[in-house]
Amino acid sequence: MHKEARRSDSIGLTFGMESSASLWNIIFEGFDQEVVLVSKFAGKDPEAVKFLYKFALILEGKYKSCRVEPTAYGIKIKKSLPQNDFSLISEWTGLMESIRDEMAKCV
Repeated sequence: MHKEARRSDSIGLTFGMESSASLWNIIFEGFDQEVVLVSKFAGKDPEAVKFLYKFALILEGKYKSCRVEPTAYGIKIKKSLPQNDFSLISEWTGLMESIRDEMAKCV
């Protein structure tokens, strides 16, 4: 059980959002602005970071609609959405959490 808990902590996941919209745009045009969802996977040890880099190569080859960027501690996955749609953001969050859980099993 202790080993399983350590595995799930071996890869951290944080979320962010980027937008070209200013507060002015949002107030006067509403929330229908293009956004970029950002998921950051960070390895807690060198083996996890190495695994994340390998995973990034697979993603770059398979999914052209996402940008994958290496960082010092792991990878960043960016996905552009034409609108700030909360249901799509929720789907993305669920997908990224599932991916993290699957990656933690492999590390």
